[in-house]
Amino acid sequence: MSSPSSAVSVGSSIGASYRAEEDCDISKGEWVRESATEDYYYSNTSCRMIQDHQNCMKYGRPDVDFLRWRWRPDDCELPRFDPRWFLELVRGTSVAFVGDSLARNQMQSLLCLLSTVAHPEDISSSKDTQDRRLFYGDYNFTVAIFWTPFLVKSYDAGGEYTHVFLDEVDEWAGPHLAAFDYLILSSGTWWTRPCIYFKNRSPFACNYCGSPAAANLTHLGLYEANGAAFRAALDALRWYQGAVFLRTFSPSHFEGGPWNAGARCDRRQPEAGWRLQGMELELYRTQVEEFRKAKRKMWVLDVTSAMVMRPDGHSDVYGHPPEKRVEMKHDCVHWCLPGPVDVWNELWLYMLSQRQSQLAKTVGG
Repeated sequence: MSSPSSAVSVGSSIGASYRAEEDCDISKGEWVRESATEDYYYSNTSCRMIQDHQNCMKYGRPDVDFLRWRWRPDDCELPRFDPRWFLELVRGTSVAFVGDSLARNQMQSLLCLLSTVAHPEDISSSKDTQDRRLFYGDYNFTVAIFWTPFLVKSYDAGGEYTHVFLDEVDEWAGPHLAAFDYLILSSGTWWTRPCIYFKNRSPFACNYCGSPAAANLTHLGLYEANGAAFRAALDALRWYQGAVFLRTFSPSHFEGGPWNAGARCDRRQPEAGWRLQGMELELYRTQVEEFRKAKRKMWVLDVTSAMVMRPDGHSDVYGHPPEKRVEMKHDCVHWCLPGPVDVWNELWLYMLSQRQSQLAKTVGG
């Protein structure tokens, strides 16, 4: 693990706009429409890092209006993502995204945002698409992703339930993390699936407990299960010296039925009045509460309030070719690239800039 580049000057004009409002709560705000003349950061043709499942334009999404909205915090202005400023800020460092496919969604967004100025080399040690490493040689900057949908050990038992070990963290938390300066932790979507929970290697509880496979097990709520896993993950990071960011829950927007039985997400503009409900609200509250109780310093990358207003930003039926739309379900979990998910990295860059400014003040006395 290295230190942030000394080449980044606190007085640098390129980063000045990120330091204007140090106490601004960037998680609260509204989506405002931009001028149609404002170019978007990238397109699906200019960025080669977009996975097909999020490549909505490739598969015929007919509108581009969902790209014309910017997140505006209530008390300050969120600067546009500046790839050169970002790369100077992280020069000589490394970041690991730790989580599920939505962590990969954010990583691919970052790669696309940087694609206008730099392209990485794939230095992955295997062909496993779940765990990847990419290297920006000109900046000595590494981006990696480690797959872990629950932050703790889990496996598909081959039936209705996923087995989740609430007190055991899997391989992502190994000694290799010492090479990373930043971690972005996230989880959420998988917790809404049927699970059997284990402690001390023995099953003791479940959710969606109405199956014979979960007989004699007691129900455990999302608050307790997700909280236990989060505490186990943080406990496993007690030795870690880098900066930990918790990226909060990314909401889904299924409408018109269950996710696997006719639900869709075909809206075409933000919905300012939408709020979290049910299990998603419980998951978000759990994450925020565990963040507050954490014994180590962390930063919360709160994207939930912004993203709950963007039912128009999901892949829906545009994550696969038209001929497969009959057999494929609507994807109302993942986000189109380009799309609203890019705000996650706008927010993260703002937070990195604020952190750099605070570190510089500490060093300068």
